[in-house]
Amino acid sequence: MRSLCLTLLLFSSSLLSAEKIESKRRVMTWVPPYAIEACEIRLDSSANAHNFKDGLTHLALQFWQPTKLGELKTVSRFQKIDDAKITEFQKWGQKHGVRVMLCIYNATNTGWDWELARSAFETHREDFIDALVKEVLRLKLDGVDIDFEGKGNQEASKKAFVQFIKDLSIRLHAEGKELTVNTFAYKWNAPNQTWWKELLPHIDALQVMGYAETGANATEWRSYKFLKEAAGTQASKLVIGMPSNVAEWQNKSAIQHIEWIVKDGLVGLAFWDAQLKSSSWRTPEIWKVITKLKSSPKEK
Repeated sequence: MRSLCLTLLLFSSSLLSAEKIESKRRVMTWVPPYAIEACEIRLDSSANAHNFKDGLTHLALQFWQPTKLGELKTVSRFQKIDDAKITEFQKWGQKHGVRVMLCIYNATNTGWDWELARSAFETHREDFIDALVKEVLRLKLDGVDIDFEGKGNQEASKKAFVQFIKDLSIRLHAEGKELTVNTFAYKWNAPNQTWWKELLPHIDALQVMGYAETGANATEWRSYKFLKEAAGTQASKLVIGMPSNVAEWQNKSAIQHIEWIVKDGLVGLAFWDAQLKSSSWRTPEIWKVITKLKSSPKEK
């Protein structure tokens, strides 16, 4: 009986947590392993009275990679990343109300290694899920962001990837943690838009890696409206990816694209990355809009 009550309590807590997350407009960015110091400086910077950290809801640390046996390792080819550095970000997020995510990705010196990712999520799925959950709990992070990218046709991996996401979602949500996935904007590469229907029911958010290839008033599949419609009834989980290294794309300025997100009332914003290389992304005007986005609840 005690075990049953504890299980029900954990389940109820995860539901309340998910409901609270779902009511917010997401604003997410990443810290890549090759620009940690630059991102740290930027995250604690401001544009006049607008602090950059006040506009964020989520920060993903792109510090982990899988092994072929389904284990985890921190990226080492740029600089040493240890528990102390990760804890700094975790405490920073806790202090400022920003959820800090474990981001695992499959890029190597030779490019995006889909076979490396597939070996982890398909061949060693259970061990890999255990490793991810244990690492999140050990470091007191808020969830997992999956950034596995495969070039070309990877349709043969779809079933295994979806099952991996479903199983990982159950484990993380039972612990009150989040799960987000990054995908391509249309039908090419993997995971892509044709996988959304199977993925969206199991995750808390789906970041669309359209960046400069998509836009507020672009045409056909490149438009934000098209992306939102493709998500259907799960559109509230959609987070539109934008490039923070350029001032304008698709014939609109960065702030005009972000204003589309604000007016939409449902989808969120994700920008790559926290360096904010373009000066247009560091103005008071743009952070006033981003902070407004974060503070506005999702429309029903």
